[in-house]
Amino acid sequence: MKFLHLLSTEATQSVTVHSPSAPGPSATRAGSQPSDLRFKGWNGQTFDANTLLETRVLLDNCETEDGHWHQSRFLFRTQDSHQLPVVDLREPAGIHLDLQQRRLEVGPVCFV
Repeated sequence: MKFLHLLSTEATQSVTVHSPSAPGPSATRAGSQPSDLRFKGWNGQTFDANTLLETRVLLDNCETEDGHWHQSRFLFRTQDSHQLPVVDLREPAGIHLDLQQRRLEVGPVCFV
C-alpha cells in the first residue's frame, strides 16, 4: 500500500450502502440520512461535509420508505492518495444507526 501511495497523485473509490426501509415511523434508520454517515480514510482523517475531504453523494435512495431495499452511493476522490482506501464507517454523534440492517459494498481504489 505504501508503494501505491508514494507513486500516486490521485485516488478514487466508491462505496455503496444498501439499506432496508420500513414503512411508517418504525424505520430502522431512526431519522438519519445516509449522507450523514462519516467515512474514515487510510490516514485516519474523516471525510466530512464542507471540507477538502468531502464525500460526494452520487445516489441517495435509502430515505424511500416502501419496505424494499435501497442504496446510497458515495464517491471519494482526492489528490492526497494517502487518504484512501476508506477503512471505517462512523455514525454521526447523537444518532444511532442500525448498522446491522445495512450492507456495505466497498469498491476498489483506483490510484493514478
